[in-house]
Amino acid sequence: MAALCFLVGALVLAGAVQPAAAQARTDFKALLQKILDAWATLDPAQVAPYYSQEPGRLFFDIVPVKYSGWNEYAEGVKKLFADFSAAKLILNPDLQVQQRGNLAWAAATVRTDLMLKSGAQQSFDARWTIVLEKRGRDWIIAHDHFSTPTPAGPTASDPLYQRLGGYDAIAAVVDDFIPRLANDPQLGRFFGGMSADSAKRVRQLIVDQLCAATGGPCLYVGRDMKTAHAGLGITEADWDVAVKHLVATLDKFRVPAREKNEVLGALGGLKDQIVEK
Repeated sequence: MAALCFLVGALVLAGAVQPAAAQARTDFKALLQKILDAWATLDPAQVAPYYSQEPGRLFFDIVPVKYSGWNEYAEGVKKLFADFSAAKLILNPDLQVQQRGNLAWAAATVRTDLMLKSGAQQSFDARWTIVLEKRGRDWIIAHDHFSTPTPAGPTASDPLYQRLGGYDAIAAVVDDFIPRLANDPQLGRFFGGMSADSAKRVRQLIVDQLCAATGGPCLYVGRDMKTAHAGLGITEADWDVAVKHLVATLDKFRVPAREKNEVLGALGGLKDQIVEK
């Protein structure tokens, strides 16, 4: 495979590989977008028919890390996709295609939009480089490389709001946390008799409060905690159960230890206003 890549590079540099004709370029563009649509399912099995299955073929993921053969490649990508809930991949018009006989080389920018299970979103332009071989009437990918910019990521000095992933991530945490409380045998009594509209309002107030408490651009307009919880008879034991559910939610979204402790610390300051002694 290394010899194949070297040969393709040498032919390109020497000018022996000619730009594909207009119709061929159109056909390649349609094929590559079809492959990207298959990748957007986040299921490598949907993409497998477009790739060479011979052992020893080299593929690269976005790290990049080398994988030898489709099976190893698919397993590596599957682990990479574990944090994603949705993806959209669009081939940009800057596609370049060069072809000689049954061998072709293509490169293009791919607009990549990812939705993480945490609720956060990532968007970036990646560079996709592909070597294809013609097998009968079909073109099969023998080698590809998907390179992305390294995200800067939040820094230690950023507000907790940013380090958690912003508004969407906080909303996702709340949407997981509230059902845990409502379905708990001990805490479910506090959610009885609530209309759908009231439940939506409470949910939004909690999102706004957590957003504001972590340094985000939100304004909490609800009542103070003491007034909102007066008469409910919330005990120390109830508080402890609620905290355990919050920890379980934060762990589900893989919130790092530092940020998790800061969230618990910020909400811990409300305990005296919520628990009735």
